[in-house]
Amino acid sequence: MGGTTDNPGQVGTDSGVGPAPQYSNRPALGRRLAGRVARMLRLGRAPAKLNLALELTARRADGYHELRAVSQTIDWSDVVALEQDEPSALPPAVPELQVWGPEAGRVPLGPANIALRAALLLRNQGLGQPITRLALEKRIPTQSGLGGGSADAAAVLRMAGVGLDPGQLEQLALECGADVPFGLCGGACLLSGIGQVMSPVSPLTTGAFLIVVLESVATAAAYAATRPSDFSDGSRVEQLAATLQAGFPPDPELFGSGLQPAAIRVVPALAERLQGLRAATPGVNWAMTGSGGAFFSYQPDGMAAASLARTAAPACPNATIRVALPLPDKAA
Repeated sequence: MGGTTDNPGQVGTDSGVGPAPQYSNRPALGRRLAGRVARMLRLGRAPAKLNLALELTARRADGYHELRAVSQTIDWSDVVALEQDEPSALPPAVPELQVWGPEAGRVPLGPANIALRAALLLRNQGLGQPITRLALEKRIPTQSGLGGGSADAAAVLRMAGVGLDPGQLEQLALECGADVPFGLCGGACLLSGIGQVMSPVSPLTTGAFLIVVLESVATAAAYAATRPSDFSDGSRVEQLAATLQAGFPPDPELFGSGLQPAAIRVVPALAERLQGLRAATPGVNWAMTGSGGAFFSYQPDGMAAASLARTAAPACPNATIRVALPLPDKAA
């Protein structure tokens, strides 16, 4: 239900079928049109997540932040395809990366690409199925707090690592990034540590989210901008997790991210845009997910979320707007 926006500030739909890849990490192609993929090995979806609630609880000596969070998988997904050349072919040193879709132009093609990092981890340790080519249809906005890159990496590990021990996959996921282990699990989890300690809770099975991506916020920059006043004891997150586990409807007042003040310090325009969104939708609770700059509102159903989208869109020029449903677990 719902879709990514083709026209900024308006609600659109996913076609489900992408054109030929726009970008490739092959030097001969650079950021030019790449060839259409072939020899499919595995194909799957990489669903985004919402951090329904996130609190920073401590800053560690190594620079990482301890946190408490409740994350929920949603039905806004990238599409990941893994390919393998003929067994007799000499595999490339680095798998070819092909990217297309509405967010393709913002995706790194080199070592910073976390999905490519996952493929290389498997290859370097001689694990899983060898990957010659990795193709991504990028639908999830980057630097939005929706975890699209981590979801892509988790999908690569899940699909190429068929048959591997779950603990081994989790360790590989953590080597990719603190958010990647959740992508292997999906559903809803209470997260602690730096995000890698997961305790499943009952996922949402009703309602819908309206998600409005107001600005792009670099995760590392947001964490670097935190101040002592941004930290709390984690009790709000624990209360939300207990509510979900008991099967009760969540209180929207428990939603929201402790990184919101830091995100606004990094991108001051975020405050003005949020003010405009709230002014256009009086009485609606908007909460930031993760490090931003996406905000969400939990609605009774998809129709209510779509109605809210029509109200919010005029106040959000150049925003990506999406109605998304909660997923009970990871995508296949």
